[in-house]
Amino acid sequence: MKTSVFVFLQEPNLMEKTELIATLALPKMPKVGCKTARKLIRHFGNAAAVFEKIEHTTQSQFEALSKVFRRPETQNILKAAEKEVALIEKRNIHWVAYSDTDFPAPLHQCTDAPLVLFYSGQPFPNTTRIISIVGTRQPSEHGKAFVRQLVKELAPYQPIIVSGFAYGVDIEAQLAALDNGLVTFGCFGHGILGCYPKQHAKYRKRIEETGGFLSEVWAKEPFQRAHFLQRNRIIAGLGQATIIVESREKGGALTTAHYANSYQRDVFAAPGRPNDVTASGCLELIKTRQAECITSGEDVARALGWKQRQNPIPQAKLFIELNEKEKQVISHMGGTPKHIDLIALQANLKVSEIASILFQLEMKGAVMAQAGKQFKTI
Repeated sequence: MKTSVFVFLQEPNLMEKTELIATLALPKMPKVGCKTARKLIRHFGNAAAVFEKIEHTTQSQFEALSKVFRRPETQNILKAAEKEVALIEKRNIHWVAYSDTDFPAPLHQCTDAPLVLFYSGQPFPNTTRIISIVGTRQPSEHGKAFVRQLVKELAPYQPIIVSGFAYGVDIEAQLAALDNGLVTFGCFGHGILGCYPKQHAKYRKRIEETGGFLSEVWAKEPFQRAHFLQRNRIIAGLGQATIIVESREKGGALTTAHYANSYQRDVFAAPGRPNDVTASGCLELIKTRQAECITSGEDVARALGWKQRQNPIPQAKLFIELNEKEKQVISHMGGTPKHIDLIALQANLKVSEIASILFQLEMKGAVMAQAGKQFKTI
């Protein structure tokens, strides 16, 4: 079986230590979280500046938060983040921040995405063919067989398979990915140094050979239910599409489907057997048009407009003459759409200047504008 090959972007982390401490601490602040943290960073310039300036801001939109940052617990959170950074350095833990070029591109389109991801194994590849597969932890034999067949039928299209490494559908999907020569990534609801469930530890090394694991949770933090619900948004955010295979009406997999819908991603569900309780959640998603019904991998590929991948043959491109700044901007882009603000941040240029450069690149046929002020290379 031939293994899928992707280009892994592996660059040194650009974030300074003090900024990393502030970036880890910011979402931990009361009444903040990842979404508000991103708004604060956009306003103040970086995470460290938030802690330095918000206490003294006179702007009404930050008045309530400025009081939160004046509390004594702020220093405790910063000290805890400093200890976390010391652990990262001591244990040589891999991490990637939202401002790094190798941060998973699909997550940039999610307003509540993590600011920092810890990972083991390989960095997340720069590709758009990513399928998230989740479902019940107690699947029927029919459900297990469906997952294995589904992944086998998707294999010729060489997608990355993302899941939660949990019992049931998750581990079936990830093992099926390995058996069919596909790269797979698991998203943890605990620190990257742990492994839950422990029974799955035996699969970790094999997965990390070509794929890996991701977690936004601090490295040594244990299993918590809240963490697992939060990691579902990462699973949904990474996938071009999310597939639900067997879920009860209130199953955790349904939260992943809801996140995927909120991110405007495709959601598919296997109908299962009508009288099977493990199929009730999927049937509800289909009936309420929150998911498209699929019965095979071909259904998914057809809906996404995929064609089977052959061994890639480099194609000659027409020579496009670019100036130095255009080359600089292009170097921070790829085939996955990226928001203009992020391109400006990574290229260290003003948004107004980036807008002008992107217009010129679009006229030259080097980039293509997408919805929501996003751009990608052609």
